[in-house]
Amino acid sequence: MEDATRNEVAESLEQLAGQAMWNLELWKRSHDLVKANWDNEVLAYVYDDVVHYSGEFHSRKIFGFRVKPNRNQLEQYRQEFRGVAAALRSSMPLADAKHKYGL
Repeated sequence: MEDATRNEVAESLEQLAGQAMWNLELWKRSHDLVKANWDNEVLAYVYDDVVHYSGEFHSRKIFGFRVKPNRNQLEQYRQEFRGVAAALRSSMPLADAKHKYGL
């Protein structure tokens, strides 16, 4: 992956991790960038979590009532996105990123 692309994906994930509220446009941009660069093992690894992150904001109870996002779960996703961004910026292999950032 080219440096410019790697930095663009990392920046997008860092921005997503920094959001306090749901941001559809930023999530879609991050999702599309991760999906488009699926050949990178770190991005292939985080893809499912990018998808599931959106579910934290759209969960419903049995009768259709919205459920507030779980703050602890959101923080885990955000920490993972920051770790992935750092791993991308340094071209770190997945095994090393898992060890260093707890992915």
